[in-house]
This record gives sequence, C-alpha cells and structure tokens, in this order.
Amino acid sequence: MPNQPKERRAIYQERKKQGCCPRCGSKVGKRSKFSYCDDCRKFFRKYSQKNSDYLNETRKERYDQRKDSSQCPRCGKSLGKKYTKTICPACLDKQYSYNYGKKRPKKK
Repeated sequence: MPNQPKERRAIYQERKKQGCCPRCGSKVGKRSKFSYCDDCRKFFRKYSQKNSDYLNETRKERYDQRKDSSQCPRCGKSLGKKYTKTICPACLDKQYSYNYGKKRPKKK
C-alpha cells in the first residue's frame, strides 16, 4: 500500500469503482449494501470495539479522578468548597442549551 494520501485515495476510488473492497481488493457481492468485504468489516468492528473500550476506560478514570478532587468532571475547572453540584455552571449551561435549545433560567 502506498504511503502518500493521494495515491491511497486513488487506489480506494479505483477499487470502489470496480466493485471491490477498497481495503484489500477482494470482490464484494453485487447485492451487498456494504463497500467493504466481510473480513474487512469484521476487522473494523473488532478495532472499533477495542478502541472504544480503551477510550471509555480512560474517560471513566478521568471523570472519577476529577470528581474526587472537587473539579468539574467535564472541563476540569476547580469547583468552590461550598458548591454543591458536580458540574460547573458553564458546563451546566452548555448541557442545558444542548438539551433544550435555549439558555438555562437563572435562579433568583
């Protein structure tokens, strides 16, 4: 496989146009709704699962570590001693606007 992105892209396009798997070049069935062959799809599934397990593990560790040290688990900003919520106000505002599409109402 060539190292240059342009060459790799050209090979990818050529194989896809011929009805072959873009990764390994083996024939893919005409009735298949996927671009990649079964072996390559299996490889990608396994790789993605392994990678996502690792990422989830590290995110969970970072979340727990920040929470224990009284920091916002999302951004790492230090929370005050009297602050009772787990997430900082800025992250709460972001979360509220993402969920509801508007700004969070301020308490009086």
